[in-house]
Amino acid sequence: MSELIARQLKKLSDDFQLRPVTASEIEFYLTGADAHASMDAFWQDVREASEAKAIAIYNTVKEDGHEQFELSLRPADALKTAADTAHAQEIITHVAASHRMVADFSAKPYADQPGSGLHIHVHLMNAAGKNIFFKDNDVMSPQLQFSIGGLLAWMNPCMAVFAPMTNSYARFLSKTNAPKTVSWGANNRTTAIRLPDTEHNNKRIEHRVAGADADVAKVMAVVLAAMHYGLHNQCDPGPQIFGDATLPMYKLPPILATREEAQALLKTSPLFKDYFSVSDLLPAA
Repeated sequence: MSELIARQLKKLSDDFQLRPVTASEIEFYLTGADAHASMDAFWQDVREASEAKAIAIYNTVKEDGHEQFELSLRPADALKTAADTAHAQEIITHVAASHRMVADFSAKPYADQPGSGLHIHVHLMNAAGKNIFFKDNDVMSPQLQFSIGGLLAWMNPCMAVFAPMTNSYARFLSKTNAPKTVSWGANNRTTAIRLPDTEHNNKRIEHRVAGADADVAKVMAVVLAAMHYGLHNQCDPGPQIFGDATLPMYKLPPILATREEAQALLKTSPLFKDYFSVSDLLPAA
């Protein structure tokens, strides 16, 4: 799958002389964690195994769900972020077993608990190594505006990538911060595209749609392709959402509700013709 990412990196470089910098956050459940008096030994083993593979962990936190956690990686190039995220999942699974726990990367393993997401952070660097994403109140760089516009345009057509399993869609139905509409906002955790609260001349996009069960390489590839599409077509993202993006007053398109709808839209969408084949993004029947 690294070829899919490499292809998008080349298009961004050739057409716009831009290089993405990315990071990831992935949530998961650790069944049996509550039986441990301390999780220190578990995380120490995870960190040591990650360091042995040159995976740079940024942070580990306890999430809202019972026995739910999140691991985040430090910024890197897109190929490394995708590979390191997948390897980190393998490490967590192996280390959990050695500590008599079970790591679960399902998107919605428990009906009464929050779902688990895979969030991709990204900004674009120019040839001089400067972040070209800028936002100060209502003023933002066109590259940031168009990138958001492309990501929104591709969101529902790419839902089969972000939510590959039938159960993946249950995550969007719960009363949690999983996004439920095609939306964007500045530091708004109810939107699908969020701009974290950083200094105005050093902004980044947080893509919050994919579940923890998604193929991280495919997710990364379509995120980069959607940004290229937005830049190439100068896509307008529309106004940002300041309040709860699920409220009817905003009249936002809902995120697709089923795997069948998502696969059907991906197969018929004209958006991908210059980027992917359907077989690139969907598993073989």
